Amino acid sequence: MHDLHAALMALQELDGEIDRAEAQLATFNPRLEQLDGPVNTVEREIETQRAKLEDMRAQVQKLEANAEQKRERLKAYQERLAKASSMQKNAALRAEIDLVRKALDADNADVKQLSEQATRADLKLDDLRRQVDRIRAELAPPRDELLFARLEAEEQLAVLRERRENQAVRLDPKSRRLYERLRSGRSRTVLAPLTAEGACGNCFNVLPVQEQAMVRQAAALHRCEACGVILYAA
Repeated sequence: MHDLHAALMALQELDGEIDRAEAQLATFNPRLEQLDGPVNTVEREIETQRAKLEDMRAQVQKLEANAEQKRERLKAYQERLAKASSMQKNAALRAEIDLVRKALDADNADVKQLSEQATRADLKLDDLRRQVDRIRAELAPPRDELLFARLEAEEQLAVLRERRENQAVRLDPKSRRLYERLRSGRSRTVLAPLTAEGACGNCFNVLPVQEQAMVRQAAALHRCEACGVILYAA
């Protein structure tokens, strides 16, 4: 039974190492997210700027199409004006021509203004792209270092898990099921020493003298009645 206690303690020690390795590995993603923060911020700004630029270009195309329609109408009115046979028709056509020409001028002004805004937005977009490239270059060395450290941590964890499995298969099925059940509990503590005062090393509940003797004899796996851990003689 001493060998069983030793095997269980070795497994618990490995599980403790695995817990610490997993906790260390869990720190890498937040650190990478923090490191990538400036790049992500500029990339979001790039997406916003790209969407604005596409919207401006769509508006310019729509205005240009409207302006072309007005040019066609203006041309048609001018042709009709040339053929007008009466002063009344002539005056009405001139009024229509004036209205269309004003609307066309407004469209042309809007196209010019939006085109200038699109040009400025395009220049800003280029500047943002250069900015994100510069930030990426600056962050590349520490990021690569962090990624390499994460890879090492993943490899170390894989080794620990393999060692853990090799240790676990040495247990008899009943003892392993008991260990895994206790390990999955809230405290995750499986074994604890019996203190010199005869108390559980986990919850410090004092055991009856007869149970203390059973733990020290190690004739069988003995669990604390208070917290359920497996006790062993220190």
